[in-house]
Amino acid sequence: MALTLATAPGAPAAAQLPEAARRFDEGNRHYGAGAYQDALHAYEQALAAGYASGALYYNMGNAYFRLDELGQAIRYYEKARRLMPDDPLLRHNLEIAHSRIEAPLSTLPTPLWVTWWRRYVVRLGAWPFFVAGLLGYGLAAALVGYRIWTGTRNAWHRRALSASLLLGLLLLAIAFAAALDRTSGRQAVVVAGRAALHETPTDEAPATLDVPEGIVLDVLHRQDAWMEVRLPNGVTGWIRTAAAAEV
Repeated sequence: MALTLATAPGAPAAAQLPEAARRFDEGNRHYGAGAYQDALHAYEQALAAGYASGALYYNMGNAYFRLDELGQAIRYYEKARRLMPDDPLLRHNLEIAHSRIEAPLSTLPTPLWVTWWRRYVVRLGAWPFFVAGLLGYGLAAALVGYRIWTGTRNAWHRRALSASLLLGLLLLAIAFAAALDRTSGRQAVVVAGRAALHETPTDEAPATLDVPEGIVLDVLHRQDAWMEVRLPNGVTGWIRTAAAAEV
């Protein structure tokens, strides 16, 4: 099922939109005709214009799935999920894609606070929390000024001052953590048939595990042609960069 094209923040000039929309519609026509490789080519041209959107990533995931490229399909579904996390069709297709993974790995349970963090804080980004934190400190400064101006020193004023300072500090800390998470919390998907997991970034190191196509990995570090990753079951190791593509 094709979705409509929506531009992403920071997209190029509106003069390029008709071309991007034309390529997007062209891709949908190819997809409807069963020409999935041609559909991908058109979608990639729309993407090259800078119009990354959940709808575009979703359609690319569908095309890759039809071409039986499971790793790339899951990769683009995951890209789409970051932009439209509540879409039921996307969730359904992603579940189907994950069910096709050969010998899937066990997954560590996700703590409730991590789910909340990913759903709200990472999705919103650092700026809303940063601005709210500054407003908290601004309110505290206003209360201090009010106390100096009027000489007020009652319990209500002290509680309001303490609360605004603590709230401002908490929100700024969340903003800082969200900024770090958005820059360092990278993920990748295995797109090769199998990816050998090594103890160290060298082919001479023993392979501890063969990671199947479609598994989503947390990227911890890059070194030359290798990336250090963490698997869904918590195991860490090194795989060849060519065996996975970042989300």
